[in-house]
Amino acid sequence: MARSLISALKRLMSMQRWNFLPRIETWTEAENAAYVAHLGYAIARQMGENDKFVDHLILRALLQSFTKFEISDIPRHTIESLENIPVKDKKRGENYYETLRNEAAHKIAPLFPRPIGGELLPYMKAKLQLDSEEPKIIKLVDSIFNYCKRKAALEECITNKKVYESAYIKREEEIRKSIKEIPNYEEYDTIIENHREYFLTVRNLKYLIRWNRIKRTLESSVLAHTYVVALLAAVYSLYEEKMFAPIYGLEIFAGGKFHIESVLLSLFHDILESLTGDVISPVKQKINELAASNEETPLWDMVEDKQRKVIKETMPFKVKEDVEAKGLLNELSMAEAFSVSSFTKQCDMLALVIECILELENNPAIPEMQTTAANYLEKLKTSEWFSLRQLAQEISMEYGEVVK
Repeated sequence: MARSLISALKRLMSMQRWNFLPRIETWTEAENAAYVAHLGYAIARQMGENDKFVDHLILRALLQSFTKFEISDIPRHTIESLENIPVKDKKRGENYYETLRNEAAHKIAPLFPRPIGGELLPYMKAKLQLDSEEPKIIKLVDSIFNYCKRKAALEECITNKKVYESAYIKREEEIRKSIKEIPNYEEYDTIIENHREYFLTVRNLKYLIRWNRIKRTLESSVLAHTYVVALLAAVYSLYEEKMFAPIYGLEIFAGGKFHIESVLLSLFHDILESLTGDVISPVKQKINELAASNEETPLWDMVEDKQRKVIKETMPFKVKEDVEAKGLLNELSMAEAFSVSSFTKQCDMLALVIECILELENNPAIPEMQTTAANYLEKLKTSEWFSLRQLAQEISMEYGEVVK
């Protein structure tokens, strides 16, 4: 398999966690990373942290899992063994697991567009390293990130413990103990507990299967799809800012908000599906046709508006402020060129193409997926965004035989 950003994303969408224990519920690495990003964002925002801090935290959540493309999912007891063996060369890491993660990060960084690979590298290392930030900021970012990773793992553990108690009871104790070692964990716990219904709504995206009307060999959830969209949005919005913003000369890049707003919109773009379900566009159109001709608002929009209100009522208030100010629950649209919505929508389309490729490589006899992927790639080749146009071309060259 060729080493590329797309091959790494495919691996994370199919790589299962807890692969050393029996399970009744399986989480992929992509699902876990997306959920951790949501937890971290909500906690940081509720604590009053600014966009820059939130950006660091989300990038940490999205990118730290990327090293598993290189080293796979290593069981926790093996990690702990490696962590307890000191290394002589401290420049490589404090222990052998840290060394392993850091070397994997250096091998993976070249998969990203060259101008930003070095900028993304620090987020993939075992410990966050940012020359641009004060040590206390870096420490707090990693503190919240480590809490969210353990909290997500604890939820996975508790579910599987209901059937395989003897296999998980010790692991649950270890995770709970490690959470209590994190500074300010009580404050983070309070935020999670006070808004449990909201986080259950986010978690429910893990159980919504995309393309559920087609029998597939490799199912992908809405939560895994969210991860791919968010990762693409995070990487290529940075690439656009760094390489192409001066060429465009657009107001959208003023103030440095394009990147964070693209990332946040990608995290939230499908959250309504937790309540409405994954309804395909032709059905939405049919629902709209059922409405009376004198209705001012399309019928499907009325359905979504109702669910928006339900979700907003359960959100931490700082998250709700973001959602309303930035329109994070709005439908993605390409109607306005060079908009955050247009950029995120095209990242969404690219994520769908990657899902199709993942399935078609194992089960090529799905004409609908072939046609959809091919059509989307053709549209993206004429994108107004240089970086996404370039990525669509690269995918066509690498996987042209799969989606032809």
